Amino acid sequence: MPTDAGNGITEKIAWSITSYLISGALMGAMAGWGLDHLLGTHFIVGIGLVVGKALTLYYVWLRYGTH
Repeated sequence: MPTDAGNGITEKIAWSITSYLISGALMGAMAGWGLDHLLGTHFIVGIGLVVGKALTLYYVWLRYGTH
């Protein structure tokens, strides 16, 4: 049974947000690593990490922050 932290966020939603944040950053970094590997560069993985995290924050804000 989900528990409420007192601010309307249940434990299930908190874990969902955490998993989105971790997986979004990892997916962006992996896409950047793939592009680095294809293009022979070494800086796109950092850009992918930041872009993945930013897109994930935007998604979490759209899904849970606009209530």
